[in-house]
Amino acid sequence: MPGIDKEIAEHQITTKQGMRPVAQKKRKQSWEKRKAIKAEVEKLLKIGAIREVKYPEWLANPVLVLKSNGQWRICIDYTDLNKACPKTPFPLPSIDVMIDSTAGFRYLSFMDAYSGYNQIRTSPTDEEKTSFVTEEGLYCYKVMPFGLKNAGAEYQKMVSKVFKEELGEIMEAYIDDMVVKSCNGPDHVVHLEKVFAKMRQVGMRLNPKKSFFCLSSGKFLGFIISERGIEAHPDKCQAVVNLKSPKSIKEVQGLTGGMFGRKNKTNDDAISAALVREEDGVQKPVYFVSRILRDAETRYPMIEKSAFAIVTAARKLRPYFQAHSIRVVTNMPLRKALGQFNVAGRLLQWAIELSEFDITYLSRTAYKSQALADFIVQGTSGSFTPVEAVWEVYVDGASSGKGTGLGVEIISPEGDRFKYALQVNFNPSHNVAEYEAFIAGLQLAAATGARSIKIRSDSQLIVNQILKEYKTQDETLIKYLRKVEQLISGFDSVLIEHVPKGQNETADALSKLAKSGLDKERPIIVLEISSPSIELPEPTVFQLHHEEEWYSPIWLYLAEGILSQDKNLARKIKRWSLEFSIIEDELCKKGYHHPWLTCVGKAKAAELLSETHQGICGSHQGPRTLGKRIMRQGYYWPTLRKDAEDLAKGNLKFIVVAVEYFTKWIEVKALSLITSQKITDFLEHHIVYRFGIPHTIITDNGRQFTGAPFKNYCRGLGIEINFASVCHPQSNGLAEVSNRTILEGLKKKIEGTRNTWPEYLSEVVWAYNTTPRSATERSPYALVYGMEAVIPMEIVHPTLRTISYSTQRNAERRTEEIETIHELREEASARQAEYQRKMRKVFDKKVAPKHYQPGDWVLRRAAAAGKHIGKLDPAWDGPFEIVKSAGERAFHLKDAQGKLLANSWNASDLRKFYP
Repeated sequence: MPGIDKEIAEHQITTKQGMRPVAQKKRKQSWEKRKAIKAEVEKLLKIGAIREVKYPEWLANPVLVLKSNGQWRICIDYTDLNKACPKTPFPLPSIDVMIDSTAGFRYLSFMDAYSGYNQIRTSPTDEEKTSFVTEEGLYCYKVMPFGLKNAGAEYQKMVSKVFKEELGEIMEAYIDDMVVKSCNGPDHVVHLEKVFAKMRQVGMRLNPKKSFFCLSSGKFLGFIISERGIEAHPDKCQAVVNLKSPKSIKEVQGLTGGMFGRKNKTNDDAISAALVREEDGVQKPVYFVSRILRDAETRYPMIEKSAFAIVTAARKLRPYFQAHSIRVVTNMPLRKALGQFNVAGRLLQWAIELSEFDITYLSRTAYKSQALADFIVQGTSGSFTPVEAVWEVYVDGASSGKGTGLGVEIISPEGDRFKYALQVNFNPSHNVAEYEAFIAGLQLAAATGARSIKIRSDSQLIVNQILKEYKTQDETLIKYLRKVEQLISGFDSVLIEHVPKGQNETADALSKLAKSGLDKERPIIVLEISSPSIELPEPTVFQLHHEEEWYSPIWLYLAEGILSQDKNLARKIKRWSLEFSIIEDELCKKGYHHPWLTCVGKAKAAELLSETHQGICGSHQGPRTLGKRIMRQGYYWPTLRKDAEDLAKGNLKFIVVAVEYFTKWIEVKALSLITSQKITDFLEHHIVYRFGIPHTIITDNGRQFTGAPFKNYCRGLGIEINFASVCHPQSNGLAEVSNRTILEGLKKKIEGTRNTWPEYLSEVVWAYNTTPRSATERSPYALVYGMEAVIPMEIVHPTLRTISYSTQRNAERRTEEIETIHELREEASARQAEYQRKMRKVFDKKVAPKHYQPGDWVLRRAAAAGKHIGKLDPAWDGPFEIVKSAGERAFHLKDAQGKLLANSWNASDLRKFYP
């Protein structure tokens, strides 16, 4: 896909330190929306704007918005990613300044970039952060998508860089909206050629349908701009055009002289000001400013309201106040109030704020010179009203053999809570009870006078039927649905949400209170419903059109006595139901680990598996342990064991190992992915938080260690990173030996059952840390804590220290061990030095020494550089010059052109070059 040159602009997505990636769950889409998404994905794949991904850490959902032409606009919900990204401080230009500098030119050309954001490429290392999920698969953007927090600033920065010589002189640009301006025709052609040349140079494309050239006037950022100046857009004038006709003599008198009002005006509800330019005695309005007064502002004295109107105008119209001398015409003594600094309170603060401007205060000489401000303030107080606050409504219905109750909790915008417990005197089904609760909530909210409400229910069936996500076939429920739609139409806005039962506890408790028939409590209003909200036909069997949960037939049988018409299935349901019971409106199964196990559906089961396996308290257990743990927590569904196996099977594939060089202490963690962020998390939680900040870390050259998150974290804590020589694992031999030891231990533990290795990882590491090492003749545990660990063998076959254990004696002994731990480590260090000396002596007998100095020229083994070597290809490449030593037998190199090679290279992969 063509676009802006990477040298000019490339979008990088930087996330805040410590922010964890968020993978959104796939949302359900209608057939029409899925079709639109599929078409958009195919188009983007064809032009190379997106690519397929397999294991993204960040994942978002597409969102579709219906455009005015009836087509769908595809956007991506990057809410979670945007929260994790810091705001780019690059400023956007002032719209007012650009509009003023564009007005007055005779020739104007308006240009719009074609899919402007998509012309900038995303950094390859950040592409997967833009991943999104569809029915066809997972994809990420190779270009900068719409919806990112810093996309606008990135595009503006590119435009400012490309057109830095033209901006402010011959053109203006606000993100992807651009205008070229000229005073005459020949100059306009030259200006366009200059701008087009810059566009060709960087590869910018324009949208031919939205670009217009050589016009005398046109729309730019919502304004009509021409040689005459700035004009209001017709669409923006609808508030004045639709102004209500006067209905009384007083209203007519209020409009008399409405076009000749004052320049600043106040009343009890609002303040306003009109900036007017005077030409040849004719007043031409430039800008209108008005503001609703809130709370304490409405109690300002009249002179302070007038001063506040001037301050508000100066803040909003700052460029005008800075560039021109301002005359303020008013009937208030503002010159005395704001022109001196012997006042107190807010007037002094405002006087200081206005002192930077050249303002002259004039007394009103004629009423008609201030009509504009009068007109605006009257419109503000009558037509600009505060946004209606939203009321929150929680509803729940409970139905069983003991009775039926409804619970409604209404929360006002001020936080006042109204609780209603409604007793139902007929016997509805569970779903009808939920509908009755929903209807009662709407009716009670309407009675409070609320116009905008947010109503929540824990019934997924009812909420999805009202939102048209589920189809309703039952005749009774269809009538209830129509009743709900009728009540909703009486509000200005209604937002319907499904919430988990745990977030609807108050309404749930109220419904159970009403069902139990308890006496009234003072803060709770108990009402009675004697008949259904609709006219019910003959009783019908409840039908669920949407996909049923596994326990639905059992629930229907236990709650309402409804069985399937299939005799064999009905017989099975009766037999299964012997192990189930409905307790507190929850279906429960008899258990062995737990008296009653709560039955959960597919969505809840997936959530439980994910949280238990890899959530905050998850430990990535194997499938057997995972299933047992969920049952012990009191949950059940028929495919628990299989689902646990599917989740845990192959999920953990990697082990990250950290070894302390002196004590040989090992820290490990099993991972499903080895990204730079996951390695950083391991270092933070398993090393820094437990043992403190290390001085130096030695790693291989994997991308997870050379990535920005890991390097930035180490740099922030002052940790030095040393990378092992390329293709020379001996440079980090201790880690390689530890890896081999762990793998050998796991092989013996799992005995062929490959998927169970995470369960035994802790055992193998424990065995390693408590076993004396040959080099020190001490275990890593002893060198870290000053004593040997108590191992299971000492419990089975007690030793002297376990038999003669005393709390007091143990405390004294631990004190002695801690005081002498330095001596213990010195002895281990001496043994380790002797051991290394012997090993070096044996190694040096087999390897011919190679001595290089900075400035020497050498050849490098081609295979070590990762190059494919054929039979006729040279085995060595170069020459390279040694720049400096990177440790014992390791060197940094540069090529003949002086370019420094990445990483260090071991002497075993080098040979002397003789020119």
